[in-house]
Amino acid sequence: MDSVIFQANVLGMLAFIVPALILFLRVIKDVEDKLVERKLYLACGIGVVLGTAADIVMILGGIDLYSTDIGYASMILVSPFIIMIFLFIGVNLNTFKSEYAAPYYSAGLGLFYGGSLEFWRLLMTEERYNLTESEAFVIAAFGFGTLLFLGGAGTWIAYGIKNEEGARYAARLAFLYLFLAFLYASALENIHYNVHDSVLITIAALIGYIAVSATLFHQAILRLPKITKKNKD
Repeated sequence: MDSVIFQANVLGMLAFIVPALILFLRVIKDVEDKLVERKLYLACGIGVVLGTAADIVMILGGIDLYSTDIGYASMILVSPFIIMIFLFIGVNLNTFKSEYAAPYYSAGLGLFYGGSLEFWRLLMTEERYNLTESEAFVIAAFGFGTLLFLGGAGTWIAYGIKNEEGARYAARLAFLYLFLAFLYASALENIHYNVHDSVLITIAALIGYIAVSATLFHQAILRLPKITKKNKD
């Protein structure tokens, strides 16, 4: 019960999967009876599968590893595009994009995609490093920020697809996430390798990360379309 993997699993569930579910339920609470139940389940399930697949690709490619020569440059420059490619694949499925309510399904897909991605990322970090409780909490907080970002990103990509600009929206979001990856890498360097002299660097990076992610998610949710019985049919 005290194993590293067990602790990471519990923290991952509490920090990512449970919040993803709570946020998704809040997003659809006023229109749940007007949405297709099967597609709600599919959105969550496909998000988990794609998040796992994206993380496997990055782990096998060593993209998330630190190098003494280039630091976390690979993670900063490559991971945003891998993450957005997999997210775009999910949101662009005809099962969702053909629906008037596509942004709702895409919000759920993005939330569970981010939750799954960060769940496995935290598990691997716990396996590689001997983290203190405070360090694990900080990394989990960054992961929650990613969950918010990808929930919003999935919704924005759905809006873009409706306007036949889905790929352009995904590319713009990838560049925005590149900035967030830089903040995350700065914090990781401080946590694992004491690169910076002050913990304030980590705190500032975390605040900026969550602020940008929360803003993106909030703005995406504000634009959700009104769903009526006619729209559903």
